Amino acid sequence: MPKEKDKKTGDQADNSGAIDPEVLDVIQEEKRKAGGRGPVDAAAERKKKRLAEDGLRAIKAKDARTFTELLRRAGILENSPEWKNAWKVFYSA
Repeated sequence: MPKEKDKKTGDQADNSGAIDPEVLDVIQEEKRKAGGRGPVDAAAERKKKRLAEDGLRAIKAKDARTFTELLRRAGILENSPEWKNAWKVFYSA
């Protein structure tokens, strides 16, 4: 397919219909912002996943000390609703 000159910049425009990967990243980022989720932090996601896996292992092993430490590492405050819900899950399993 022939390339046409861009009217503003005078550069050759590629009319192949393919979107540049960098442009796709920007589009996805803007969609996340519009959806209220915000940007994705890969390191934070990995940490969150690792804590969840460790918590599941502690629940299965019925190890209260490890579970307590994991809750604290996750930033959950004692006597908060999240703390109480986590312990309900721990004792129900």
